[in-house]
Amino acid sequence: MKSKPFICGKIVLPLLLLLMIGAPLAAQESNDSTTEAIKSKILGKLNHFTFGMYIDAYYNWTFEGDQDTSNIVPYSSNCPVQDQIRLNVAALEFYYNTNKVRGKLAIQYGDAPNLMASANSQWIKTIRQANFGFRVVKDLWVDVGYIFNPVGYESSWAVLNQISFVTVGGYFEPGSVLGVKISYKLNDKLSFGGMIGNPFSLAYAQNTHMAGLLFLNYTPLKNLSITYNNFFGNQALYDAQIDNDILYNNIIVTWSPHKLVDLVGQFDFAGQTNSTKAPDTTKTAFMFSGFLQARFSFSKIFSLTARYEVLNDPHGFLTGVNPNTNRGLLTNGFAVSFEYKPISFGYVRVAYRYLDGYRGSKIFVSYTSDIMQAIIFSTGVRF
Repeated sequence: MKSKPFICGKIVLPLLLLLMIGAPLAAQESNDSTTEAIKSKILGKLNHFTFGMYIDAYYNWTFEGDQDTSNIVPYSSNCPVQDQIRLNVAALEFYYNTNKVRGKLAIQYGDAPNLMASANSQWIKTIRQANFGFRVVKDLWVDVGYIFNPVGYESSWAVLNQISFVTVGGYFEPGSVLGVKISYKLNDKLSFGGMIGNPFSLAYAQNTHMAGLLFLNYTPLKNLSITYNNFFGNQALYDAQIDNDILYNNIIVTWSPHKLVDLVGQFDFAGQTNSTKAPDTTKTAFMFSGFLQARFSFSKIFSLTARYEVLNDPHGFLTGVNPNTNRGLLTNGFAVSFEYKPISFGYVRVAYRYLDGYRGSKIFVSYTSDIMQAIIFSTGVRF
């Protein structure tokens, strides 16, 4: 009878030891699997992140610069400082994209951000965009935050242009909007949407009135694209007794008739109520601007681009009334730019620019000349 407990002890004790050892091992395996699951979730989210960097430098050699007491070239959206090697933009970009959520953040520094931020919105100058969005249904998105305005083909980032510097008309186009954007892609040829919020730019000082935008992109052919954008809202201050309701229309046509040739045409037309010159300021004032541009690519490395531009704001509701002429800006000019791309993400450009103001306007060279001429070198990388 004494042998049975001994035998049981020999069997039970090892089993208990195995159970005691196995319990923490099982717990460790459970913890490891939980940790791996958390890591997988974190890394899975990080896999949807992308980031980039953009740096652009320039030298704006302005004719008669020695007679100019100001080093800022008027109506420049970028490359604004003359006769100095300057940093146009240094930026970091972060993007997050999934099937249902997306986000964008771009932080910038340099001459272009400092120049384009108006005095009452300097806080926004280092932020190029900051927004996030959700997919409501397939191809229908809602984005919220600081969002690009779709008006205009040109960008203050030279890398996004065929000619580094922006037209005078582009300088006065509506800026980015702090608000909400709804966009829908109907098919591969047609997409459209709208925005509502507060604009931030030089021409449109931020106020407590909301502004609206509508946009439509139509691509009837692979080499032909037609875009219509508009901007509307009350541009008067909140406590003003008279409204200044604006409707700014923007049409862009891009066409590539040959693999070596790219053509762009843009036309802007705007009207604003209660904005005509004195003595009768109760009528609607109108303005227009636009440009024609052609680019010929000799190869993947070399290309040549030419552009003609014009702007006419007779009542000065966007550009201000010049005391010398008692009217708003009237300018036209042309530019020719040669580009060398030694690498796919970098470029070197040299361009000649000519701008002609209204006779007697004296808007250039420290308000002493009607004409501005410059040779502009620019180089940059974006990756």
